[in-house]
Order: sequence, then C-alpha cells, then structure tokens
Amino acid sequence: MELNQVSLKKTGKEEKKYDIKFNNFQINLYKSLPKFEKYDTINEDKKLKLFSDFYLPITLGISTYSELEEEKISLTKEEARGKLVEKLKTELLEEIENKDRINDVKVNIIEEDEREVEIEVIYEVIENIGTEEKIIY
Repeated sequence: MELNQVSLKKTGKEEKKYDIKFNNFQINLYKSLPKFEKYDTINEDKKLKLFSDFYLPITLGISTYSELEEEKISLTKEEARGKLVEKLKTELLEEIENKDRINDVKVNIIEEDEREVEIEVIYEVIENIGTEEKIIY
C-alpha cells in the first residue's frame, strides 16, 4: 500500500446531456462535452413504447456527467499496516464459511520505505477437510 494516495470523490455537481436515436442514427441535443476537468459518465437509454409490449425504434439517451475532485491522502506506516490487515481480513472472511475457525494471525512486514508498505498476513484457519465414506470389504 502506498503511503501517499490520490482518490477521486464526487463533488455533487452534475450535468445532463440528451440525445435521440433512430435505429443507428443519433441526434445530439447538446453542443459540447461537460465543462468539468475530471468527470464520471453514466449513460442511460429509454425506449419509447406505444403499448405494453410494442416498442418504437426510437431511444432517448441520457448522459449524466458527475464532477470528480482529487483528494490526496497521506498515511503513516502504522495506518497503512492497519488498513492492509483489515483489507486482507475481509478478503479472507469472504472465502471461508465458518468465521469462528480462525486460530492464529501472524503479520510479517516484508518491506517498508518512505513511499509504501508491504506486509504479509498469515491466518491459521481450522477447516474440516475429511469426508465420510462407507468402507466395503
């Protein structure tokens, strides 16, 4: 995990752009891209229908552009280690069925420098791997 990270957060500002599609032909109802420097795009298409099961070959396209802002996060080595241990623990808990069977946890620091922290987490998990079979002579 890097100690200096950059994450993108939504600012709450949005722009919507509309277009109409006839089969493969598209008409844009806007002139330019959004004025945001960094943005996330969500496209949604809505088909026009006359009856419950009869759709026209006309689609209204709605593009929603949400502004994104960079947020710089600086972590200490201890915070990075703690986040890594928690992240690896949640990944392990998704894989095992019985969460009460974790027996031991060992954290080994592999490499630390001014830019990043690399650790290894070893979980000792008790798991029943035997199967019952009938023995026939």
